[in-house]
Amino acid sequence: MRLDNLETHQKQIFEGLRPGDLEDLVLPEITVDDFEPKSGSPENVVVVSFYVKDLDPAQDLASFIERGAHNILDTEVSPSPDEEGNYLVFVEMHRDETLTDSFMKILEDIKKVVSIDKWNVEFYKNGMVEIEVK
Repeated sequence: MRLDNLETHQKQIFEGLRPGDLEDLVLPEITVDDFEPKSGSPENVVVVSFYVKDLDPAQDLASFIERGAHNILDTEVSPSPDEEGNYLVFVEMHRDETLTDSFMKILEDIKKVVSIDKWNVEFYKNGMVEIEVK
């Protein structure tokens, strides 16, 4: 085995997120149903959007969510930042009786890498609520 192959292999071993890796990079803001789903109709699929300050951390968050044991359909990162310079991580989920539990489990898992206890969740045309994750 060549030495440069060994170095590449070692980087792959350590590429996962550690506690606090995305701290101060993910905003405590979430929107629900603000965007149209790609994986189905809005009657069956919910789009949850997280806001992240840079592209690489947004991709890390999307990968982290996708690799978790969650009932999701897809994750995707916006190709460009919004008007405030943030990238969006879109998470498509089934609109069914498991939605609330799945959403809360995702927030509990994300808390490990972002250290956010309280999220402002804005529902399209239905106002905002604050959700605390324990």
